[in-house]
Amino acid sequence: MSTTGGRLLARLLRDAGMTHLFTLSGGHIMEIYEGCADIGVPVIDFRHEQAAGFAAEAAARLTRKIGVCAVTAGPGVMNVVTAVANAWRSQTPMIVIGGQAAQPTLGMGALQEMDHVAVLAPITKWAVRVPSPKDIPDYVQRAFNAATSGVMGPVFLECPMDILFDRAEEPSFDIEANISPLTVSEEHIQAAVAFLSQAERPVLLLGSQILFSPHATRIREIIEALSIPVYTNGMARGTLGADHPLLFLHSRKLALAQADVVILAGVPLDFRLNYGTSIAENAALIRIDRDLKELQRNRIGQVSAYGDPGDLLYKVSQRFSPPSHAWATWKETLLAEEQRREAQIAAEAAHSTRPVNPLRLCIEVNKQLSPESIVIGDGGDIVGSAAYTVRPRGLGRWLDAGPLGTLGAGAPYAIAAKLLYPESDVWVIFGDGAFGLNGMEYDTAVRFNLPFVGVIGNDAAWTQIKRAQIPFYGRAIATELLPTRYDKMVEALGGWGAYVEDTADLPAALAAARASGKPAVVNVRIGETEFRKGSISM
Repeated sequence: MSTTGGRLLARLLRDAGMTHLFTLSGGHIMEIYEGCADIGVPVIDFRHEQAAGFAAEAAARLTRKIGVCAVTAGPGVMNVVTAVANAWRSQTPMIVIGGQAAQPTLGMGALQEMDHVAVLAPITKWAVRVPSPKDIPDYVQRAFNAATSGVMGPVFLECPMDILFDRAEEPSFDIEANISPLTVSEEHIQAAVAFLSQAERPVLLLGSQILFSPHATRIREIIEALSIPVYTNGMARGTLGADHPLLFLHSRKLALAQADVVILAGVPLDFRLNYGTSIAENAALIRIDRDLKELQRNRIGQVSAYGDPGDLLYKVSQRFSPPSHAWATWKETLLAEEQRREAQIAAEAAHSTRPVNPLRLCIEVNKQLSPESIVIGDGGDIVGSAAYTVRPRGLGRWLDAGPLGTLGAGAPYAIAAKLLYPESDVWVIFGDGAFGLNGMEYDTAVRFNLPFVGVIGNDAAWTQIKRAQIPFYGRAIATELLPTRYDKMVEALGGWGAYVEDTADLPAALAAARASGKPAVVNVRIGETEFRKGSISM
C-alpha cells in the first residue's frame, strides 16, 4: 500500500515507541504532522525548539523507550542543538527529525538550507540524511538501534521535503524496538563477588544507566539482597524511595574516603567525584558501565566490566550472601554522619522568616510529594540545595538535565511528565535564572491543559556564579537579576500564580498551587545562605 514518506515515518516512529511528537511548527515537516493525526499520535507544539527537544528527552526517560521531536530546517535544527547535546551527555535515547529543503534545490540557496548533519554529528550516535522514501523504514530501524545500543544517546535524521511528500511503500518488516540487554562477562561477576566477600566497608554508587536497565523494575530488591550502603546519582535518584535503611544521602564524602570496596554502577568518575580522587586510594573499585571509554577514564578499576550495571548487580546478588552482621558497624558510622548533617540542615533551614531560606523552600516542597509525584530540578544553586532535602519517591520520578549543567529543561520536562502520567502531580524547582530560559512554555502547558507546579527560588541572581565571584574578585559582574514577578507573567499566560516572601505563607501557597488545576507557579523570594559556600560552579 502506498502512502507518503512523512506519514510512513510517523507510523514507524510510533512503532519504535513514540507516544507524542514534540515540535514547533515548520513547513518542511508538515506531512509528519498529518501522519501523526492519522494514527492518533498527539502533536505537542512548543514555543521554542529547544523545549521540544527537552520534552523528547524527558519522554524517553519516563517511558524507558524512545523520545521523538521534529523540527524545521535551519534555525529549527539549530535551536534544538542544546537539547540534543544534553541527551548526548546524559545518555538518553531519542530521535530528532530535522527538516530540509527538497534535494533538487540543495546548493541553490533554498530557504533555511544548511548542513545540519555536520552540526549534529559530533553530539549524536548517528546523524544522517535519509536519501529516499524507500529508505525510511531501514533508517528508522537503524536509528532506534543506534540510540539504544552501547552508550545510549540521540540520533539525528534529516528528512528533506521531497522525502516526506513523495510516495512511499509500506515495508515488508516490522520495527524491532526492544532495548537489548548488555550482559556482563562471567569473569567480572566472579571477581566482583570475590571483592565483596572480603569487604569490611563496601559502598554502592548507583548511576543514571540503571534507568534503562532490563533490571530497573527490580533494582530495589537486588540492592536489598546485597545489603550494601547506597548513594544514588542522576536519574537513579528515587530508586529506594524516600526513606530506606540502605539509602544514604549526606555521608558520601566520608564513605568514599573510608570505603575498602566501591561499586560504581553506571557512575562516571567526573567532576562530581573529583575525577576519582574522592575515593580512598587503597579502595578496590568495581566499575560497571555501558561506556568502554568511561572504564578507562581517570582511574582504572580492579574490576572494569563493560555492560549493563543492572545485569552485574543482579548476578552478583544471586551468588553473594552478605555477612551475618551485614556490615552493621560500618552502617552505624555512616548513619551517625547522616544524622549530624541532617541536624545542620535542620538548623540552617530553621533560620527562615523573610525572605525564605532556600533549604526551607526545598523542605516544604518535599513535604508536598506523594508516592506518585514527579519532581524536576531546573537551576544551579537552588537545585544544589534540593539535592540535600528533596527525596524522590521512586525510580524515574526525579528529572534533571544532568552533567552538561543545562538550564531551561524544567517546564518542557514537566509538560512531558504530565502528558505521560496525567494522574501524577508534577513539581519543578526552578532557579530564577533557569526559569527565564523557557518560562514561556507555560503557554504550552495552558494550551494543552497540563497542570504542574513550578516553585521559583527567586534571589535575583545567578547565585552559583555570583558566590564564586565575590571572594575571588570582590565584585559581581553579569550575575545580578531583578526580583521579577514571574507569577504575574504566568497569570497573564492563563496559569495560576502566587508570590511568597514570608516562610509562614509558603505551605499554604504550595497547596493552593497544586489544587488550582492549572499550570501554576509559586514565586518565592529567597535569601542568601552560607550552606553551599564553596560549592563548585565551573
